Amino acid sequence: MKKRYVLLAIMTACTGTLMAQEMTQEKYQLADERQLWAESQNAAGLAHDMRDSSDNRGVAYFELMHRSGDYHRVQEGGQMNQLRFYTERYQKIGKYLYGYGSFDFDMGRTKERAWNDVLRPYNSNPYISGSSVPGKYDHQDFALNAKLATVRLGHFNYGAALYYKVGDLSRLRDPRSRVRLADYKLTPSATYTTGNHTLGLAAYYHRYKEKLVGLTTVQTDPGLKYYIMTGMEHAAGSVGGYSGYWREYVNHDFGGELSYAYQANGFRSLNALTLSHGTEYVYGQYKYEPGTWYTYNYGFSTRNRIDKGYMLHSIDASIGYEEGYADQYNSQLITEKDGPYTTQRWERTMTFKKRYQLKKLDLNAHYRLSFIDEQAVKGYVGASYELHSADNKYLLSTSQLKYSASVLGLEGGFGLLGQRLWINAEAHYGISHNADLDLHTATTDYAQAVLLPDMAYYKANYWQGRLAVTYQFPLTIKGYKSQWFVKAYGSYLKTDNSLKSQTAGLSFGVYY
Repeated sequence: MKKRYVLLAIMTACTGTLMAQEMTQEKYQLADERQLWAESQNAAGLAHDMRDSSDNRGVAYFELMHRSGDYHRVQEGGQMNQLRFYTERYQKIGKYLYGYGSFDFDMGRTKERAWNDVLRPYNSNPYISGSSVPGKYDHQDFALNAKLATVRLGHFNYGAALYYKVGDLSRLRDPRSRVRLADYKLTPSATYTTGNHTLGLAAYYHRYKEKLVGLTTVQTDPGLKYYIMTGMEHAAGSVGGYSGYWREYVNHDFGGELSYAYQANGFRSLNALTLSHGTEYVYGQYKYEPGTWYTYNYGFSTRNRIDKGYMLHSIDASIGYEEGYADQYNSQLITEKDGPYTTQRWERTMTFKKRYQLKKLDLNAHYRLSFIDEQAVKGYVGASYELHSADNKYLLSTSQLKYSASVLGLEGGFGLLGQRLWINAEAHYGISHNADLDLHTATTDYAQAVLLPDMAYYKANYWQGRLAVTYQFPLTIKGYKSQWFVKAYGSYLKTDNSLKSQTAGLSFGVYY
């Protein structure tokens, strides 16, 4: 609880002062597009983005969203209804500090989700579990993010960031599971500036804890199978296997970022190298350990802005590569008696090194040309490219899933009626390069119900369109004039193998 109070205090400091000037969507959008350090791990960069108090700004909105269709993987579920509240604020605090705070509340229900009672079923820890019977799942998440940065002290700016998230995922059908999440990340950082050059250094500790607290049923004699997975098609199911079952995932992740920024004559650039290593322990009853999950992440990103006064060119690119592997343990339960007392513990008898392996690559490139008038965006056009690939392998016996795909995108937006009405549109074309599944045993329940059906998803090429319409209107409350907005959006996706997905949403909020 103390952690929550500290975060709420920081958020209050960051959001407590309202701006003297009116903020609109086009002004907010321009401030966002000019930022370089917002996506960086380095919180000290907040001072470089917020050059003066005129950058104080905030937004808050409620959002309702509905998604349906059959373009999804088995463990993700299908139809979803979601309610979200989000707010963020950039604020100069006194003479020496810049602050940023955000709060994100997300709740919803997903239907037809199966084989998955965890939060990360894909390209992650293989020691998961779930029921083969599809069911409804409710989720509720709270996320807080706070950053503080100092003004320039000599050649240095100092900063710190704190991210904190708690969540709950509950299955509403027998066997009923409940998963609780506690996720936090602490990142101290600093930048050194001389002339037009800035060097930045950030380090972080990230702790992720996910706990399945137990499974229950409301049926008197359900006779349901529950499955424990160990990678690829290997899943052991037993009737009543949920009885007394619980699992805990505790990940300790250490990482850092080295960055270099340059600016001169309307050109600004930020380039960053990132590296992290994580160790995730998996526990069951009596501290049973099926295995340990290790990850290594390497990344590079570049963000560039060319500001011509009436035009702003944004050129961004990033590449991320992850290697993960899981050791698998064989253990036996040891029962010891000492008079009336009985103790039980698991003793490890054998270790299979790197039995499950993952290699994952993500590449993103984005260009946007924004047209500017009176310190506000009047319209924009852009293009993007994404490449995603993953290789999941289980050794002895060997099974492998490999897939890769690209996404080409076009985007554009413009304002009408004196910028009160905004129309934003996107079009994407997804290309599947390869999708190969080579199983040692293709007849297992998990292979038949999850891995083989998912291949239609990986092999699909698709077209997707998205359209959003936003209307702004001023509203004065107690003498303070603010800019409110209503936004409606929708998207439709259709594949070449007859899968489809559609999304519709409505949000209502205010810029301040």
